[in-house]
Amino acid sequence: MRTLIALLFLASMATVATVNAQEKIVIGQSVELSGEATGKENMEGALAYFGWVNAQGGVYGRKIELKTYDDKRKPETTRLNTETLLKQDNALALFGYRSTPTVEAALPLLLSDKVPMIAPFSGGQSLHSPFNPYLFNLRASYQDETAKMIELFGSLGIRKVAILFQDDSFGRDGLAGFERNLAAHKLKAVVTASYDRKDLQITKAVGEIVAANPQAVLMACTPSVCADFVKQVHQKGFHPAFMMLSNVSSETFFESLGDDGRGVSVMQVMPYPKDFSAGAAREFQSVLKGMAKPPPPSYSAFEGFLAAKLLTEGLRRAGPNPTRQKLMAALETMRDFDLGGVRVSYTPTNHDGSKFVEMIMIGKHGAILH
Repeated sequence: MRTLIALLFLASMATVATVNAQEKIVIGQSVELSGEATGKENMEGALAYFGWVNAQGGVYGRKIELKTYDDKRKPETTRLNTETLLKQDNALALFGYRSTPTVEAALPLLLSDKVPMIAPFSGGQSLHSPFNPYLFNLRASYQDETAKMIELFGSLGIRKVAILFQDDSFGRDGLAGFERNLAAHKLKAVVTASYDRKDLQITKAVGEIVAANPQAVLMACTPSVCADFVKQVHQKGFHPAFMMLSNVSSETFFESLGDDGRGVSVMQVMPYPKDFSAGAAREFQSVLKGMAKPPPPSYSAFEGFLAAKLLTEGLRRAGPNPTRQKLMAALETMRDFDLGGVRVSYTPTNHDGSKFVEMIMIGKHGAILH
């Protein structure tokens, strides 16, 4: 009788193990899909990697499902989407949120639900300081970007600069970085102009900056506004150097600039997606070639791809039955981990991830001068 009971128990456990192996790992995302293209490309890059992993059998036999809701870059919608992901979809983790104000809207839920957020597509300082134990950054901060930007243009002998920023937490973060790093080089902007996130009207800012006649314009703005600003300034016959943060980077943005893009500089927090000396870039291009409808091979899609690779490595380290706490502990075991050109480190007291920053320039016909 005892032998029969033992056999039944073992059979039952085997059935449970099989069911668990077949269950999907749900990862939650709220991101802008109906407006700027960057968030959509981020998501598509992540889906490309998760699709490739699932085709290989998933993680310990379990497929990864990225559940995504459109938040239209509205913080209140982001909060509601996040509540749905946690309460209805039972997401193991949150992933790939984009835009500083929308990520900030979700931060209280990380603490209340004790859920990790991995690789938000924002370099906002509020995501780095103060330390949030549930937030795992992949990309460098906008402060890192502004420091590198000003170091690079300083080496070119540029001294007379203007600043354009969006008047919200993202833009003010960029502004603070610009001003602090300019001061470190004993420089000050000749004019600082802003625009309202709600109406995106830049006519006044264009006039102020053109009147100041700067050699360069440092820009913390959304992709559509950055492109519009460059075009309006050129229409006035003025051609300063334009230097932008990495948030603008998408295939659609570069295309939207057209001939006005030539000479525009953009900071990047990922390696060039077509640099085949980087292992992850080779992997990215290989996966895209195997897809019926691949995303554009852009910086933003590549960042989504690498973010998905980071999360997948965390799931592998968390074991066959991951929990939120196990996933967080697994990520914190990464020390100088190479994603294939981007090295990432986490500890229990530091979740900054990568410090990789470089600048690219747009050449003729939208070509990337790397």
